[in-house]
Amino acid sequence: MKNSISLSAILLVATLLTGCKYFSSNDPFATGEFLTDNAKYHYEDKVMLTLTEPYEDQDSTVILVNLDIDWPKQTGKNIISVNAVRDWINEHLSSLNQYKKVYDADMDAANDFVKFYGDSYKEDFTSASDFPAPGLSYELEIKKIFENDKCVTFSYLLDQYLGGAHGGRTHYGVTFRKSDGKIIRDFLTLRDVEDESLNNIIKKGLMKYWEIDNEEVLYEYTWENKVSKYYVSQPTTPPCFVKEGILFCYQEYEIAAYAAGAPEFVVPYSEISKFFTPTAADLLK
Repeated sequence: MKNSISLSAILLVATLLTGCKYFSSNDPFATGEFLTDNAKYHYEDKVMLTLTEPYEDQDSTVILVNLDIDWPKQTGKNIISVNAVRDWINEHLSSLNQYKKVYDADMDAANDFVKFYGDSYKEDFTSASDFPAPGLSYELEIKKIFENDKCVTFSYLLDQYLGGAHGGRTHYGVTFRKSDGKIIRDFLTLRDVEDESLNNIIKKGLMKYWEIDNEEVLYEYTWENKVSKYYVSQPTTPPCFVKEGILFCYQEYEIAAYAAGAPEFVVPYSEISKFFTPTAADLLK
């Protein structure tokens, strides 16, 4: 009887362990998948203005606020990196509203988070009743665009018009290491950044963006001393991992005139991996 009970207990434990193993291998929380909730905000309306004499023929302005945010969900294995991405998003959104309002309520409530900032941007615009502009717009997307077992990349895209000759656009990506939430900034070694072959790779990407096949024309497109035969000025924002390779994003006016756009391009891993720092290389193993 005693031996029979022991055998039954062993079989029960084995069954439970087998069940746990099966559950873990198919559970995104256990495998470390970086889950997100998508939350959106939209406001568009015409606001009547009280204007001074130079703008007496303008009586209204159109207000547009659009937010589209992939908000990280709290999971068992990714708590540190989830909090790091949440802080990064929160800091960016709070810095962009006039009164620097910061969301500090339930961090698991993605819709509440996005509504808080959407309302704050709307308030910024609607309170400016004497702003002489035909339209005011603020459109922001923060999206998860790449993930593997060791890292996750989010893109930041802001399009806004606050008056003046034209609007402004900011776009770049940020790669986070899952183990500790660290933002990876050093993808390429300093020695190889100065290497002629890497310069040629970046020139090739710029030429592809502008659809030109002559390097002399490339020099005419870019600001003086930003791109030359022996040198290429890299973007101020670090590159990031995407599915196809490394994404480089230049901002408006950074390397060329506004009319030339904000060039961006992807360099395949097969072409650029030899330039990786050990930290960057480890994230792709």
